[in-house]
Amino acid sequence: MAVVKMERACGCFKYSNYEMEYTFDTVEEALDKANEMCIAMNEDFCHKHRFRAEYVDGEVIIKMEMNG
Repeated sequence: MAVVKMERACGCFKYSNYEMEYTFDTVEEALDKANEMCIAMNEDFCHKHRFRAEYVDGEVIIKMEMNG
């Protein structure tokens, strides 16, 4: 089992349809979901933050950083 977790949630994320955590059967599925989420959030959210997926200790963590 593989997990995708948000490191922390900005206001835009809190009002989105995304969850803070997702569970998948494989790491590949988790990475696909995390990358899909990062692309969508980087294109459609407030643009104040930048999101990227990182594989850490068996989990896929979506990290949030200030943009610019």
